[in-house]
Amino acid sequence: MSTPQLGTSTEEKQLHVRIPIQFYRKLKVKCTYADESIQDYVVRLIADSLGENSTEGGSLLIIEDEAVLRESLRDWLSSAHRVQVAATGEEATELISKEDFDIVITDVRLPGKSGLDLVRELKATKPYVKCVVITAYPSVELAVEAMKEGAIDYLAKPIDPDRLEELIQRILAMRKTNKG
Repeated sequence: MSTPQLGTSTEEKQLHVRIPIQFYRKLKVKCTYADESIQDYVVRLIADSLGENSTEGGSLLIIEDEAVLRESLRDWLSSAHRVQVAATGEEATELISKEDFDIVITDVRLPGKSGLDLVRELKATKPYVKCVVITAYPSVELAVEAMKEGAIDYLAKPIDPDRLEELIQRILAMRKTNKG
């Protein structure tokens, strides 16, 4: 391997690392705990450490069984945040065991494990993760139950993306204040 070299462009400095091709080919595998290639993961880690990724953004997990809503929310929020998605409670549990998230946004009604079960588990195992519950069947009783289980907020579908983004920013700001 060679020593990293800084590019000479006046517009943007770049780091170039030369590695043997056989090592590069070995890198073309998925991370064991992130759904991305090793190369993408390393680039993201470097960007994070250099402050290249938005400091306002957070890491989000969206758990929604409706594919259209799940993908729409991911697409909407990905420009400002690192977003992972899951379609079931079990899939979410696996992701949560491998990675820390700032905020978990979960539907109440999911196949298998419910969103409220996930909120309850997160409160017990990772109380620093903030949870937002969403549902197509809003009721006062459900909102109260979600809050008792540890949710920080409760939204009724259809989700207003601007309102959700405001809520996310408020939660992230609150986390920074509490940490610091």
